[in-house]
Amino acid sequence: MGRLSLVIADFDAEYIRNLEKYLILNYPRRFDITSFSSPRALHDFLESPASADIVLVNSMMYDEKIDQYDRGLVLLLTEDGSGQKMKCPDQTAGSVMKYQHTDRLISEVLRIYSAISDSDCTVHGRKRTYIISVASPAGGTGKSSIAAGCSILCAGRGLKTFYLCLEGTPSTDRFFKGESDQSFSNVIYYLKGSGPVWLRLESARCSDNRSGVHFFKPPESILEMNEFDEKDSARLLSEFRSSCEYDVVFVDLSPGLSPVNAEVMWRSDIVLLVLDRDPVVESKIDIFSKGLDLLESRRKSSLTDKIMPVLNFASGFDGCGPVFGYRPAAVIADCQQKSGCIADCSVVSEVSFLTSLNGIVDQLLAGRLTAGVTGEGGGSVA
Repeated sequence: MGRLSLVIADFDAEYIRNLEKYLILNYPRRFDITSFSSPRALHDFLESPASADIVLVNSMMYDEKIDQYDRGLVLLLTEDGSGQKMKCPDQTAGSVMKYQHTDRLISEVLRIYSAISDSDCTVHGRKRTYIISVASPAGGTGKSSIAAGCSILCAGRGLKTFYLCLEGTPSTDRFFKGESDQSFSNVIYYLKGSGPVWLRLESARCSDNRSGVHFFKPPESILEMNEFDEKDSARLLSEFRSSCEYDVVFVDLSPGLSPVNAEVMWRSDIVLLVLDRDPVVESKIDIFSKGLDLLESRRKSSLTDKIMPVLNFASGFDGCGPVFGYRPAAVIADCQQKSGCIADCSVVSEVSFLTSLNGIVDQLLAGRLTAGVTGEGGGSVA
């Protein structure tokens, strides 16, 4: 349980130093790292009683004796510069490309390791992850742009942040870009299996290069989202909680009050309820509110205490009085008109929109500190 012992062996000492530095900064609780730039030093280590979970060795440094030490999973670091593909020896578990984004390299290493290991490698942090779900009674309220924008701002403040999109038709690609061979399809598969799952979830996540926000790529087919149920959502959020890997997780929910939405809202610390004064929202908010009341009566616990109403597209709103029975804790002007574009990704880049979201993030983080969740975070991934 906990840290993985990682051995890195490569002739290129500068590459090793840079890789070690990246792992220490971005994966502070995932790996115990030992590195070597000479075959003799590597063999001396492997001949010692020291243990290793993963041996990541340059293909030019590899020899069959490495496998005979039986010191853990052996993976080859292969180079693509020669244009020649090296066939992996039968003894090794596989290979990863040396020159690629480090997050993708590590995700591939974790994917291979988790496929052959049944051990629980969850890294438990010291503080509790703060989970914020973003909901709305109807579509078109700007819910996703608010969830993504708050994620970007939290990451910009140095918090380890995850954007978790659980919409029936995920809009993740409109805000975040990252490289991974896995997607939410793999996440669903892992959650429905048995045994430890967090290491597999780590291997499936992406990192947005610009913002540093982590996320899962959308599934290969949106029909797979129909297979994701409330039990899966409960297990997924429990994994985020128990690992304490992230400071903040924003969960972008589908409009309405599905069983998945209800389960996520119950497990959240705060529910951002995004409203606007559109007639469609007005026609649905009463049904939505009655559904919340019914859920509270069934579980005999308050859900409305977690709700933080946010009024979007609020140009002309005087700030007085409730909106459809909810008094907004934050108000966002119609920034789409200012930007001249209705694309969510453009709105997230709008200065006035981000300024409004900064006020929301201030309130959320104040609640996080009140709840006893400090800024120390804790976990294996930055």
